[in-house]
Parts: sequence; structure tokens; C-alpha cells
Amino acid sequence: MRFSCQSQELQKGISIVEKAVSQRSSLPVLENIYFEITDNQLKLRGNNLEIGIENTILINGDSQEGSILIKAKTISSIMSKLQEQALDVHVDESNKVIIKGHNVDFDIHGLKTEEYPVFPEVDRSDEFDVDVKTLQDLIKHTIFSVSFDETKQFLNGILMEKKGTSFCFVSTDGYRLAKKDGQVSALQDFSIIVPYKAINELNKIIHSLSPDDKVTVSVSKTQVSFKTDQFLLVSRLIQGQFPDYTQVIPSETSLSFSVPRRLFLEASERASIIGSASNNVVRFQFEDQKLTMTANAKELGEFKEELPVSRLSGQDALSISFNIRLILDVVRVLADDDIRLSFNNELSPCKVEPIDQSDFTYIIMPIRTSTYSSGAATQEEA
Repeated sequence: MRFSCQSQELQKGISIVEKAVSQRSSLPVLENIYFEITDNQLKLRGNNLEIGIENTILINGDSQEGSILIKAKTISSIMSKLQEQALDVHVDESNKVIIKGHNVDFDIHGLKTEEYPVFPEVDRSDEFDVDVKTLQDLIKHTIFSVSFDETKQFLNGILMEKKGTSFCFVSTDGYRLAKKDGQVSALQDFSIIVPYKAINELNKIIHSLSPDDKVTVSVSKTQVSFKTDQFLLVSRLIQGQFPDYTQVIPSETSLSFSVPRRLFLEASERASIIGSASNNVVRFQFEDQKLTMTANAKELGEFKEELPVSRLSGQDALSISFNIRLILDVVRVLADDDIRLSFNNELSPCKVEPIDQSDFTYIIMPIRTSTYSSGAATQEEA
């Protein structure tokens, strides 16, 4: 096996696939990156049996086909210490990997590839394309609501669902829910739960792509894959029943207010300073043209701020408490000038939506308080 390439291209490829490499595994072979030369291309693979990532790199000049396993930690460390330069890499008969650059030589031990697990294949009969911008928006608006409670694995990922003409990503941790709609070319209906780690790594990979690039998504009963000309990510699906999110989203609300997003964000960040010392509890008092936010922590003190709001529906005032961290998560994601907050009463879910769009909905459960002090606060699950 022999090839030449630029160090920065190799480093980039390694940084992508090593996210799927096991650091400590009962199968030591999984601690390696798979290198393969075919058709004058270098393919790199990482696989931890949960997700697999493949990255393709164009190489310079002539090459010799072959494959080798290289310890991920070792090759990643080497590449991170090299200045940008051309590299010549070849593997000798004893599986020694010789890396030659400008005034630098490395001879490291490689392994034969026979014991490396077969890279998972996904049935291509049910696949569709989605542009990078759409995929980024779907992830951005839902990934922050994923649960990390390992006792509820069905919440440890994002629901991808296609029903009729509707396609959406949905996530929930039991205290809030985020739903983002998008447009795709899928023909078949499906409902799958993709693990957080797979979605998170996919988000990092597509960050460097053009917004108009297409990602081909393939779905089966047990796996999903995301593919472009440069990379392939394959992931196992989470098996389980995702909650019926349609039961959580209020079909009607009696009160709604328009809030200036930037002012709301800044005030929420200030409120969180005091709120962080009282289980993140912040109280919201809505009136016709005014929102008053208050927080109280025995060890720190008190916070109060007033914001201008516009009533969109209803007539009553409303006093309600929320975990300010869950408010901040969504307000930081939205880019609209104004957002709509809708309620039925102080114990019902709050619906957060952009004023001028209907493709994103965020539901947050209120905190029940007899006062707004931390000792009396409990938050219901959705």
C-alpha cells in the first residue's frame, strides 16, 4: 500500500472518522482507523459498532492499493504535530507504516485488516436527499432538547419522522419538547430514533459543506446512513417507542404574547445569574404591555426586570415560573426579531414559536411554586 497526500487533508479526514473510534473497547481492533487505497482514493473508517464514519480523500499521483489498521490515538497525535506539508506513506511487508515528510520520518506499527468489523451496509431501497442547510436547521432546533437519562433510552436521540407530506425532527427530555419541520424528497413514511452521538457528529461533519450540498439519507428498520461524495456516516437506531408528541403540543391556547427576542434573551441571561442559585427558577408576570421577570436566591439576592410585550390574544394577566435554562436554550437558537409565547394557564405547557414562521414549535413545562423561592419549586414532566 502506498500513497501521497497533503498533511492537512489527511489530518482533516482523521479528525472526522476518529469520532467513531472506541477509546476503550473489549475489541482492541476498534481502537484503530482503517486505511484503504482503492481507485486512487484513500478511504478512512472508524467504527465502534454503534456508529461508523467513512471519509474519502483524493490523493496525489500514483498509488498502490491495499489496506492497513493504524492506532487512532497514534496517527491523530502525529498529524496534529506536523506542519502543513506533502506526505508520502507506504506500508511494508511487515505491516510497518512509513510516513515521510519534509525533514520528518515516522515508522509506526500497523495491523492487518482481517479482524476489523465489516462496515455496516444500509438498505438503499428507501433513501432520499436533503440539502445541508435544511439538515443543519433541523438539528440546530432540536438537538438541545435530547435527554441523557440512560434509563429512558428512547429519549436519548432525535425522532426523524415522515408522514405523508410532513417531515420533522423531534426531541424531548420530559420537561420540554422541540419540533422542527423540513422539506425532503422521501417517498416512504417512516419513524426512527437516531442516537444523539450520531446526530452530533453528523452536525460537525456537514458544518464544512456548502448549504446547497445534498446529503443522501437511507433508512432501514435498524440503521440509518447519511452520505455525500466525501463521507458516509452509518448509525444504529434506538429501538423503542418515542412519546406521542402530538399529545404534548396544545391545539389551542387562550393567552399569547409577542416578545422582542433580543431583549428577552438578554434579560433571561441576567435572570439566570440569580436563578442558577435557586434551581434555575425564574418567575414571569405577563400583563397587557409588560413582562416582569423575577428571581430570588437566599444566598445571592434578588433580580427583577421589566420588558415591553404585545398581547396577541386573551385578556387575563398570567404569573408562571420556568426553568430559565430551558428558556435560554430555545431563545439562543431562534433568529427572529419577535417570538410568540402562548399559554392556557399557569400550570399548562408554554408554546414558544417564531412570530412569522410555523415550522418550529417548542414546548416547555412550567414549574409549580407556592412562592418563587427554590424550596417550593417542582417541575412536571411533559
